[in-house]
Amino acid sequence: MISVKWADAAPEIDAAAAAKAMKFSVEYFIRQIQRGGIKGRVERGVGEDDGKHRLAFRSHDRELTIVVGPNGEIISQELIVASPKRRWRRA
Repeated sequence: MISVKWADAAPEIDAAAAAKAMKFSVEYFIRQIQRGGIKGRVERGVGEDDGKHRLAFRSHDRELTIVVGPNGEIISQELIVASPKRRWRRA
């Protein structure tokens, strides 16, 4: 199982592992991160979730959510793939 490392209070996850979890090639994943096509978010747990973090990566049609324990171990991960929303054109 993959793990997350912390550097300067920021999480580091292997791009190959995140790309595989999102069902992208590594090259595509890195290119989209650089271009802003994939956005990332980190949330710190509070209360009963103290010590845990949630990492989320969002693309136009999918979102990967990873819950990380206090030692950087992956507790859970979930990929949601949605069909792209159609934009209606006015006649």
